[in-house]
Amino acid sequence: MIRLLIVDDEPFIVNGLADRCEQAEHLELEVYRAYTPSEALSWLERVKIDIVLSDIKMPGMSGLELQRRIVRQWPRCKLIFLTGYDDFAYIQEATRSGSVDYILKTEGNDKVLASLQRAIGLLQDELEVHDLIARAQQQLEAALPQLQRQYVLELLRSGGTSAAAVRRQFAELNIGFHAEEPCLVLLCRVDDWHDRSASADRSLFLYAMQNIVEEFLRPGALTMAVEYDRSRLVWLIQHPLAAEQEPTEEQRRRTLRFVHGTLEQIQSACRELLQLRVSFAAAREWTPWAGIAARFEALRQLFSSGLGIGKETLLIEPPPQPGERETEQPQPGTPLLRPRTLELLRSALDHGERESFMTQLTETLQAAPSDGAASLLGRMELYYALVALFLPCVGRLQREEQSADETTDLSKLTRLEEHGSWEVACAYLIAVAERIFAGQEQGRSDQEHAIVVKVRRYIHEHLSGDLSLTQLGEAVGHNPSYLSRLYKQATGEGLSETIAAARLAEAKRLLTETTARIHEVAASVGFVSPPYFYRFFKKATDLTPQEYRDRMNS
Repeated sequence: MIRLLIVDDEPFIVNGLADRCEQAEHLELEVYRAYTPSEALSWLERVKIDIVLSDIKMPGMSGLELQRRIVRQWPRCKLIFLTGYDDFAYIQEATRSGSVDYILKTEGNDKVLASLQRAIGLLQDELEVHDLIARAQQQLEAALPQLQRQYVLELLRSGGTSAAAVRRQFAELNIGFHAEEPCLVLLCRVDDWHDRSASADRSLFLYAMQNIVEEFLRPGALTMAVEYDRSRLVWLIQHPLAAEQEPTEEQRRRTLRFVHGTLEQIQSACRELLQLRVSFAAAREWTPWAGIAARFEALRQLFSSGLGIGKETLLIEPPPQPGERETEQPQPGTPLLRPRTLELLRSALDHGERESFMTQLTETLQAAPSDGAASLLGRMELYYALVALFLPCVGRLQREEQSADETTDLSKLTRLEEHGSWEVACAYLIAVAERIFAGQEQGRSDQEHAIVVKVRRYIHEHLSGDLSLTQLGEAVGHNPSYLSRLYKQATGEGLSETIAAARLAEAKRLLTETTARIHEVAASVGFVSPPYFYRFFKKATDLTPQEYRDRMNS
């Protein structure tokens, strides 16, 4: 979905163009309206806009000044200017500033739609898959220095010891971050490789994905990516001015909003260009280097519960709950549980991959020797290593999943001696694992249901107001594109269909039960333009609003 903002100080022009663009279904536009430059800037603060269609001469701020403000916030946004005058000086200035087109208002709607089609084409052409893959191949051959990656992973495990130590390591390893400035942590997970099983293929596509992220985030942010687990990447992000001067709080806030607002476009590019389905979990705020490990662990846990185990998620870290503490990482594996096996189990648990986890767990338990004093110690080490792996999940399960199955006694989890035999202990661990996965799925389902209820309630309570995807996303606290996909996945119905059905039902009620005029009914169900309401109603019922009222009251 391409987001279009129409800006003009003449409302009838804005409304007419908006109605025409909304009818052009082949363009797949989500249309926003602004009647003043300040209202346009307000929209640009709230949502990432792809194309702006603006009058070039408006009271208070010219279209050219608005363009400069737009480019600072959303550098990839395409500008199309409207004017009532064939002014060469304005055309020249607009072209130098990077506008896509310049249209006289007398040229009509078809000219506007053609220009929008070209702008959409430019947006799509900016990322060519062949160039990305070629550049990824070059980067793969060169690769990032292993010491760089090792140091970043060390930071993610234990955090920075001091700003001076971090600064020294950054300088020695040529890492372009500033040690005194906080960073933003962003996690990415590949949800579906589409049978790309070869390690080289996966590495190539991970590099291509890094290119996509850097293309979208630069020059608005400094970035560095590291693969920290199977199919997972972490990005560390700083404000682009951090190495030169201390950014202001407003500059940091704008960069944070820029990163959060660009994630859906990155996700879409990965899906369309690389055929990769990916999920993101982003920190809610900037983090000093000393606290980077705790933030990283919090985001890892976000990916392994509730909505985090779904496909193509876009999550922003929520505020901490009262009494919630950061969990510790499990200790390295024992002789009966090798580090690689432990990592595979942890990865499967975090991904919600029940079948893979249960197979690996069963094989690990069956491989344990069943007799001898040394074997007893080994079994104890294995048992408690698995308990350490389970504990964070069990803690979340007890806090969040009140409806989970209660047949497994979790009080025995940390007491091996409570089990009558090793076989009983193994069966118990398997039952706990099953409960964890059931709780994860229940948590995801409950959160989906709660979001659907909240969205539907908001729609019915605000039928006369703004029901754009951006507004709904703000109302329920989720990324707009992710909310749209999640809603359709949960209900089988698109948000636009739900909104249209709610507006139609309320319009029918008002036409039948009240004497409100047609234009008043239109305004009550959110239609700025009465003619557009007429077309909407007739398309849905094969009757005009007045014909429907007459028939129902006859």
